[in-house]
Amino acid sequence: MNKFREAFSRILERCKTSEFLADIERLRNTFLGRDLVLYGAGELGSRTAKWLARNGIRADFFCDRAKSGIHADTGLPIVSPQELSSGFNGANILICSIAHADSIRRDLLSLGIPKERIFLTEQLCIHDMTVEDFLPFVDGYEWAYHFFADDASKAIILKRIEGYLLSSPLQSSAGVVYFDNEVLSLSSEEVFVDGGMFNGDTASEFIRCTDGKFGHYYGFEIDPENYRQAAENLIGLKRMTLTQKGLWSRESELRIHANLASSSKLSESGNDTALVTSLDAFFAKTTDKPTLIKLDIEGAEKEALLGAENVIKSDKPRLAICAYHKPEDIYVLPKLLAEYEVGYKFTLRHYSNTLLDTVLYAV
Repeated sequence: MNKFREAFSRILERCKTSEFLADIERLRNTFLGRDLVLYGAGELGSRTAKWLARNGIRADFFCDRAKSGIHADTGLPIVSPQELSSGFNGANILICSIAHADSIRRDLLSLGIPKERIFLTEQLCIHDMTVEDFLPFVDGYEWAYHFFADDASKAIILKRIEGYLLSSPLQSSAGVVYFDNEVLSLSSEEVFVDGGMFNGDTASEFIRCTDGKFGHYYGFEIDPENYRQAAENLIGLKRMTLTQKGLWSRESELRIHANLASSSKLSESGNDTALVTSLDAFFAKTTDKPTLIKLDIEGAEKEALLGAENVIKSDKPRLAICAYHKPEDIYVLPKLLAEYEVGYKFTLRHYSNTLLDTVLYAV
C-alpha cells in the first residue's frame, strides 16, 4: 500500500469538486471586463500568471518595483508602480506577494488606486499551482514522504501539496524557528552560522535562546541596507562577525535583486551586483568550526550547501535549512545532504499557516 499515492489521489479528487470549479468561475467573473495587472514579477507572480492562464484568465501586465522590460517566463510587459496610477486607472491589480502584501497595498492606496480594485492572492481562490504544474514534482515528493521517518514530516509534505493546489492553510509548529527545542538543543559553545542575516532578527533570537552564552556568531547578508540595519542592531555585542556577502558554492560576484527587505536575493536579472563566498572558503581561514548552520537565502540554499560540503563532512554541524523557496527544495535539499553521508537524522518543521517557513533540520 502506497500511503503517499493514496493521499495524493484524495487531494486530486478535491481539485475536481463542483465547489472548487465554481470558485474558479467566480474568479473569472471578478476580473471580467478590466485589464489585470499582477503586482510582483517574481516566482509567485510567474506561477500565478500561469495558473490564471490555465483557468481562462489572462493577465495583461506585471508591475514590480525592482524589474522592468519584458517578463521572461510569460512575455508580459513589466510596468512601474508609478505607471499604474497614470496609465492603468481602470485595471484590477492582483498582489502576488505574501511577505510584502501589506506594504504593497499601502503603496497602491497612496498612489490613489481605489481599494476595490486591489486584490490579494490569499483572499481569492487563486492557488499557487495547477495540477499540471505540480505533476513534474510528484515523484520527488513521494521520495521525500518515504525518506522522512517521522509522521510530522510526512504530514508537512502532504499539507504543502494541499497548499499549492488548494490553498489550504498549513499548521504552525509551537517551536522557535531554527532553534526548535523538539529538534535540537543549544549549548554555551555554539558557533552559529546565520546565512541570510536580514536585519539581525535571527541573531537576536539566537542570543535570547542561549541567554547570551555562545561561542561565536557569524552572520552573512547580501543586501547592503539589510546589512546596515543588522550592524546597527547588533552593535557592541561581542563574539560576533558580520560579513556583507552572500553564500554560494564558490567565491564570486553575482547579480542581485536588492532593496527588497527580507526578499532580496541573487538573480541573473538583478538590478545590482554583490560578492558571494562559500562556507568552505570562509572557514578555511578561521580556527572556528561551525556547530549550527542556518540558511534562509531565498532559493540559493542548494548552492550554499554545495559550497559547504567540506565543512559539513569534517565538522558535522547541525543544519536548519529553509526548504520552501522552490517547490523542489523539499526533496532536492535532503537528497543532497544524504549524499554527503554524514549520518544525519532528518526532519521537517513548519512555522506559519502559509507555504512560507518550512525548515529542514539535519541533526
